[in-house]
Amino acid sequence: MRLWWQGNLKAHQFIHAEYWKSNAPLVRPLIQQSTLWVVREGATVIAFCGLQQDFIAGFFVDEKHRRRGVGTALMAKLQATYSKLRLTVYQKNIRVAQFYKNLSSIC
Repeated sequence: MRLWWQGNLKAHQFIHAEYWKSNAPLVRPLIQQSTLWVVREGATVIAFCGLQQDFIAGFFVDEKHRRRGVGTALMAKLQATYSKLRLTVYQKNIRVAQFYKNLSSIC
């Protein structure tokens, strides 16, 4: 939940923090019900992706580990495992939208 909270606050500064705070109790069980792919550094989770079938419901990389290939490596593993992946991205989240556009097999 820490990565979810911090990731949403940072990536979606155009959405009031109260929105994320009020949705946290709803998101926790959804994360638990998703297929999770996790990247750890020792015992610490530094990135994760939550999938609902072929839909990427959430993809988060700890801020300290961004731009170091962690997200790209996780996405490469997902692309090698799943024949199709889908997602939605806020248009105002330009950096993340560009990250996904650079990955050709996501539609």
